[in-house]
Amino acid sequence: MEPNAIKNMVLIFCMIILTVLFFFCIYRAIRGPRYSDRLVANNVICTMSVIFICILSVYLKEAALVDIALIYTLLSCLSGVVVCHVITLHHKGRLLNQKQKEEEL
Repeated sequence: MEPNAIKNMVLIFCMIILTVLFFFCIYRAIRGPRYSDRLVANNVICTMSVIFICILSVYLKEAALVDIALIYTLLSCLSGVVVCHVITLHHKGRLLNQKQKEEEL
């Protein structure tokens, strides 16, 4: 067997494994009992997507896909920060509501 053919088989196998794991993370993101579970699942999905794009870049020998992966990584990081900020504000608002209700009693 040719070394290039072996490399392609390994890359395809890695992409298949990532796809299966991707669906498990989607399940956890939907069924996660807490926001933190959903947030972690979302970050893992984004990370696996970047890995998949990088593997696809090697498989197709397209360097432009690496640039797309970098942009996707930056957007993923930014979305994680925004979601954490929103969850923190929601939690602080809920605690403030509880405190006001306790003071009324």
